[in-house]
Formats: sequence, structure tokens, C-alpha cells
Amino acid sequence: MSPARRGSEECRFTAVLVDDHELVLEGLQRALARDAIDVVAAFLDGEGALDFLAGEAAAHTRLDLVVVDLRLGDRSGIGLVEDVIRLRPEVRVAMLTSFEDRVAAVAAVEAGAKGFFLKDSACRELSTGLRRVAQGHLVIDSRLAAAVLDGGPTRRFTEHELSIVALVADGMTNRQIGEELHLSPYTVKEYLSRVMRKLGTATRAETVVRAVREGLLPERYPGQG
Repeated sequence: MSPARRGSEECRFTAVLVDDHELVLEGLQRALARDAIDVVAAFLDGEGALDFLAGEAAAHTRLDLVVVDLRLGDRSGIGLVEDVIRLRPEVRVAMLTSFEDRVAAVAAVEAGAKGFFLKDSACRELSTGLRRVAQGHLVIDSRLAAAVLDGGPTRRFTEHELSIVALVADGMTNRQIGEELHLSPYTVKEYLSRVMRKLGTATRAETVVRAVREGLLPERYPGQG
């Protein structure tokens, strides 16, 4: 193999794609291949991707990237990011979405994603960003970068986060909270997930109890102090 050819091979990366739209998977695979990112597997749901990553075939396959859609049907891709990292901590994970959602971008980085991109990005811009993610860099779409830098992993709580925890304590569902605060149920879920990560809790009830104990809720809630 000539030095030039060998150098070209060393610059190639491999990826697994997860998106619930087949056309997106096919288009993305073609676009990435043009920039030396070879898609070794593509899935329409997170369960299929996790089964592959946990399987024997993946164990013997070089894998640099997993690219995850933010919304997989009724499921958030952010949970899938955490699952992928638990299975393959050496693999870089990036999120791809149609929505300019600052809350989700921050939550994705907190979950361990190294990239957050919008689907309306130019193909070359996206593939260049993904290659940088594969190399270990944190790459966020410029339209969302400020939100991530301002709201990265921290124990500070925003006004929205505290308002949502208070409404959870009142027994409201995500849909009811969304109607109250003029947010989508999906965005409410992401805010609540951020609070739970900061508090180290696993359930809504545990989150309320911890928030009360740490003095984050008004005194009207039982258990204060």
C-alpha cells in the first residue's frame, strides 16, 4: 500500500446511525460516505442499536461514532446516549435533530454526547463536525453553543427548572406542566431530566423529596427543613 493510500485509510471513521426515519438514514449514510465516514450499521430504534452494540459482531468491529436522533418516536434520544456510553464508553456519541432546542442540547452534553447538530446543516459542515467528534472534540452547532456553554454540568438551577419541580410536587403531569408554562411536554421532560441529573435522583417523587431537603422549593411543601 502506498503512503498516500495508507494515510487516506487512517483518516476514515466508522459510525452507527439511529433515526426513526428511513429516508434520513439513507441520505445521511450517503452524505457521510463522501467524507470518509463509513456507516457500519443503521437502526430505526434505540433497542436495535443497543442490541447491536452489546453483541458479538460489534465487539469485533471498529466503531468511532454513534449518531443518535434526538426524538425516536415517543422516546428521547438522550436516554439512548447514556445507554450507548455505558455499553461502549470509548465510542463518541453525537446527537442530530431538526429542532433548535437549547434545553435538549445542554441535556445531551450532560448525558455525555460530544456533538449536537441540526439536520438543516450543510452536508459538508455536518460531516466535518462529526469527524471532529470522532477525534474527541466537543462540537456544538453554533446556534446552540452559547446555551451549552452557559448551562453545562452544574448544580445551579434555572427558574424554569425550579418551577417545573414545584409543579411536579403539586402532582401535575408533564403535559399539564407544559400547558401551565407554555412548554411542550417533551421540553418539560428534558428540564426535569436535567434536575434529576443534578440532584442524583431517579424518580419524580425522589426528586421532590430531595428538592425539599435542599431548600429548593417554597416552604409550603411538606418536609421543608
